This record gives sequence, structure tokens and C-alpha cells, in this order.
Amino acid sequence: MLQTVSRLLPELLLILMTAVATHLVMSFAQTLMHYKLGHHPIGGTFFRNHINFHHAHYCKDHLVSRTYLGDEGNNTPFFFIPVFLVGACTYFVLPVDLFVAQLVACAASFYAHVYFDKEYHVEGSRLQRFAWFRRKQELHFVHHRHANSNFAVIHFFWDRILGTYRRPDAGQTQANGTLRMAVQAANVLARPSLIRNPSNEITQATIDLRAPCPLSGFPAPESFPARAMPPKDRLRLNDLGRADQARPEPSHPHQQRPVTADQAGR
Repeated sequence: MLQTVSRLLPELLLILMTAVATHLVMSFAQTLMHYKLGHHPIGGTFFRNHINFHHAHYCKDHLVSRTYLGDEGNNTPFFFIPVFLVGACTYFVLPVDLFVAQLVACAASFYAHVYFDKEYHVEGSRLQRFAWFRRKQELHFVHHRHANSNFAVIHFFWDRILGTYRRPDAGQTQANGTLRMAVQAANVLARPSLIRNPSNEITQATIDLRAPCPLSGFPAPESFPARAMPPKDRLRLNDLGRADQARPEPSHPHQQRPVTADQAGR
């Protein structure tokens, strides 16, 4: 028994080392492709898909959605190219057992990268309960706020090696448009006075005129500062939601008065 274990242990360790090395190579290849092809015009279709779809869907504080928005401009097939090239080369070099271990590790690593990238952008992900996942998610969100940093998906030490690592900004939270709207809606429901007297508070709201996420190849849209809604002019909202025409005050110069006999004879 001990002889069998002593004979298989080195082989198992070699298989484990092959699997770990394969995963690290896959992780570095993903980071390098993302860095050099996904954010540079030399990437061609890969670059256009990544910028015009993925970074257009998820940018600034709009970083999550109820379902992952990846049907358009899906770049996943492009990552199969280096996988097939590496597999074809190692087929003639590695023994069968190590080659099989490499294939399994390659498939698992590929799936992990795709899965993590989706879970980062899905609202209420099951992985949110884990602190290590929230940390990786925030580092990935830094990339969507600052596109020249944090190109890795799982192992961000590659960005430290490439010199592209960036920590989350101080005090920056995982804010996103969907979550913010849900919180605001909950606050409205918790404040019945806002529903009973909408005219008192809705007119004090601000209109967010920020420019949408820019797309590559198009000029950046104009941005306008947030402004308060204009005051009520000729419409007054009452508690029942009906509209009454506002009349001038009695001292107003345009206040209607009875017509005198002298004015009628003119």
C-alpha cells in the first residue's frame, strides 16, 4: 500500500502542478488579450465589441443589471483561439495523462473566467455573500471606471506585474444605477407625505443631465450641469392630483376687475 502511494504521489503532484500552471497561463493570457487587444484598435472586432458593447453597457456607476448584458458583441469565442493553439502544441509534447489534466484545467479555467465576469455585473449575485468576491468585484469595477487599469478578471496580481493595478478610490462604493433606483423607490414608499403632497417636493427635485456613456468612434456627447426643475407657473397641483389654473393675486396688474361705464363707452 505504501509502495503504491509512494509511486503515485509524484505523478499526482505532477498532474496538480500541470493543472495549476495551465490555469495561471490561461489567466495571464486572458489579462494580456484584454489589455492589448480589448483596449487598443489593433484588436479589430475584438476591440470594437468590447468597447461599444461591454463598456457601453457597464460604465461609471451603471455597473450591474438584473441579467447579464452580453448577447451583443460577445467576445468569448475569441478566447478559444489561444486555447486551441496551446492545446495543439502541447499535444505533441506532454504525455497523455498530463495532456488530459491540461485539457480539464483549461476548460475549468475558461469557464471560471466567463462565470466571474458575468457574476460581477449581475445584481444580487449569489457570490456577493463572500468578502473575497466583493473585493474582486470592486477591483473589476475600477476597470470600468478607469479603463486603463485592472485588466484581470480573477487574479489581479497580473496587473501588478504589468503595472496596470489600481486600488478602488477612497470612499468609493459599489454604486450602480439599478440599485440606486431601487433604494430611491423604497424611500418614496416609506414617505407617504411625498405621495400625498407631490407638488411640495417633486418641484424641488433635480434633473440629471449627465452625458451617457461614450462610445468608441463617436464624439463624446455634451454634458450639462444638474439643474432644479422650474417653479410652478400656470399650473398648481393639489393633493388629489388635479390641475387648477393659477389666477393672479388681487394686487397683480393683470387682475380682472369689473368694467366701469366710462370704460364701456370708449
